[in-house]
Amino acid sequence: MMRKLLAFTCGLTMTAVPKVARAVDWEVTGDVASQGYEIVSPWGDVVLGRRRLTSTLGLASYNLQGRDTLPFKATYSVQVRMRVDADFGRANGETAYDPANATRFVPGLQSTPIDMMYGYVEGRNLLGGALEFKVGRQYTTNVLGWWSFDGGMVRVTTPFYFAVEAFGGLEQRGGLPLSTARFESQGVWRGAQDAAFAADSQRYPSFQTAALAPAFGAALESSGPNWIKSRIDYRRVYNTGDAFTGQFAFPNSTAPASGGYEKVSGLRVSSDRVGFSLSAALPDLGVLRGGVVYDLYVAQVSRAFAGVDVHVGKRTTVGLDADYVLPVFDADSIFNWFTHSPSASAMARVATRPTDTLQLSAQAGTKLWLTEGNPASWATGQCAAGGYQTSEQLSLCTRYGVDSTNWYASPNNSLYDFARADENRMNRASADLVANANANYAWLTGKADVRTMVQTGFGDDSTNRGRRAGGTVSVQQAIVPGLFWLGGRVSAYDWHDPLRPDRDATSIGYVVAPELQPLQFGKIRVEWEHESNRLVGQRFRVLGLITMKVAP
Repeated sequence: MMRKLLAFTCGLTMTAVPKVARAVDWEVTGDVASQGYEIVSPWGDVVLGRRRLTSTLGLASYNLQGRDTLPFKATYSVQVRMRVDADFGRANGETAYDPANATRFVPGLQSTPIDMMYGYVEGRNLLGGALEFKVGRQYTTNVLGWWSFDGGMVRVTTPFYFAVEAFGGLEQRGGLPLSTARFESQGVWRGAQDAAFAADSQRYPSFQTAALAPAFGAALESSGPNWIKSRIDYRRVYNTGDAFTGQFAFPNSTAPASGGYEKVSGLRVSSDRVGFSLSAALPDLGVLRGGVVYDLYVAQVSRAFAGVDVHVGKRTTVGLDADYVLPVFDADSIFNWFTHSPSASAMARVATRPTDTLQLSAQAGTKLWLTEGNPASWATGQCAAGGYQTSEQLSLCTRYGVDSTNWYASPNNSLYDFARADENRMNRASADLVANANANYAWLTGKADVRTMVQTGFGDDSTNRGRRAGGTVSVQQAIVPGLFWLGGRVSAYDWHDPLRPDRDATSIGYVVAPELQPLQFGKIRVEWEHESNRLVGQRFRVLGLITMKVAP
């Protein structure tokens, strides 16, 4: 439980952009942030302490071909950005494996991870504007989601109103040099292993040593009328290296060298997806958009969405959105074996700007949780099948679950049969009401913002899955225009869970944030935050920020 939170953050951003005196344009950006906090146990002991220093450095050079650029003439650039996220508060036992102190060790945790966020050479307008390329570490954003890889991408724009992209390389994965795990498929615990941990890695059979992940893909995009865009994307990623296929060792295993743990090795699929997206925009009417992603590995639609915006006059827009998401995982993940169900949402919204200084918006709809089996009656039926008969026994069973010792000991395996009966596993949808409303008002020397939200189930405590609701009010006012501002925020949120009423709480908080700009190229900002609720008591945070921008 977090009882005390103390933090300090300091950021420094510097940007230098030269004027046209040089043939090649260049840019340097960077920031440094430090923070510290502690998580305290209910008995007052510090169970987790952190002292973090995060720094990024970006380098870019444009117009490498020289200053004499003409329309459709080839241009070249180089862009690199690095990030260091050091943590001086980690104990040695957390990052360096010691069999005598293995309880503190966290596999894959690094004290000073260095991440190359991106770094590539780019060429545009080659062959009269028909060819583009990128080589190096790069991001891709499309209907398949955010993704990063090391390799090359080529784009060819044809005279037939479509463009073709093709790429190949290695997916960026955690545990590899200069890499992060944020872009790889979920469901697998990977990272680097030192020699001591590798010799005793069977202690954590679910942890996999990071290995290269070859990837390739292609896209087809329309390049005709600018009011309509469509695109088809395909991407396949492979796993390499060894991976345990079980959590338990078998003495008579065919893999005695690995201590009895069965493994899979060689080239195999990690993810395999194809997606289609479409958008059409008419300035005086509105926007229509949609898309679908099909996961070829699990042979199911993993995402589908559609939306429409309609302009009602010059100041009001109304819209409808629908979204469907099925969780998918890396093909090596054990989560593919377990049941996982999709969720869907349908929302209506309106946004209006009655005056130049006032903006209003609201959104309401429902979110559907699809489950295998009826969550309202599953626990009762399972407990009855397990032999719980009295009202007291049924009440305790439905609240805390079936005793695992009764699973096979139930009469005639009735508990086992109940969980596998088709009539008990039919798909059911449970609905939540979701709504939010926002207002923003600005005046000459300040601004105010109000945000509210609510999400709640339906029915009484026996069928309602709970609720959460709350809102914030933020204000910023210039005390000395151009030099000193004072900002603040007040918030209140409440949540209720019928299954765990002991976790119900209402959280109240406020923030006071003065900001000073003594120089044209620098700002100093301090935030004092205080949050309070009955579960964690009082929490405090102090944040300091220094921002600088230099551009001759």
